[in-house]
Amino acid sequence: MAIFKAKTWPWAHRHTNGTFNYKNLYNNTFGYTDTSNEANAGAATAVLAATAGATTVTTVTSGLTDPDVPRALSVTPGGTAADILDSHVTITGTNVEGKTISEKFNTAAGDTTIINGNLAFRTVTQVVIGQQGSTGATFSVGTTNKLGVNNRLYTSNTTVKVYSRATPYGALTLQGAPTVVTSDTIERNLVTPATTPDNTTAYIIAYAFDNWSDGTTLNDVPEYSTTTSTSSTSSSTSTTTITTSTSSTSSSISTSSTSSTSSSISTSSTSTSTTTTP
Repeated sequence: MAIFKAKTWPWAHRHTNGTFNYKNLYNNTFGYTDTSNEANAGAATAVLAATAGATTVTTVTSGLTDPDVPRALSVTPGGTAADILDSHVTITGTNVEGKTISEKFNTAAGDTTIINGNLAFRTVTQVVIGQQGSTGATFSVGTTNKLGVNNRLYTSNTTVKVYSRATPYGALTLQGAPTVVTSDTIERNLVTPATTPDNTTAYIIAYAFDNWSDGTTLNDVPEYSTTTSTSSTSSSTSTTTITTSTSSTSSSISTSSTSSTSSSISTSSTSTSTTTTP
């Protein structure tokens, strides 16, 4: 399994800097997601092969394959177009934290256009196909090239870089700018690499958040952002956990020196830092 821990990983590091009197002038946070294994290209039947609907609701719990890496899914209506009704397909599984999530894909009568999702699934446990006109309507569940990450990304002042490698611990190649979606809900954070996954490269998705104080948050104790959210929309229902990080701080104060002929006082400063390895 590419990303093998069912949890939100801690940030790789957080640093807060300032002066002796104003501790929080600037802070920087860095994190990353390593797919470890090569990521497959998105495929329309990667999770569930074309499965017939019915005139009643159809629940599928077997024949399901988990995504190779946490990523957004897709639903492809097919078969006899006239049998496809205005309905929906609901996918249930888990996110990178191991929490249960569901996403609803609305289908339109007679429409066989692929429907792309917006939540990153680590596993898929159930697919429910809504009522259709007949068994001639089929539905497959696949994967997209929108990859999930192990951290909640900040909405602003965030830089995301994607590196790829062809062999374990091999040379890294910096990809072009990815397409990034940020959210307080972990499974809604998605990164689409500029180079399409093709089962030949693994990815390291690195992200850094830079924040300068606006002059109003200058407390002596550094303040680190934590996220708590629960969201529910018409197209999906997701649950997130509260992640709270407590860090230790260290400070240093330079001393002043004097002599009989001259005196000098050095400018005092403090720096606090914490380092956590996932």
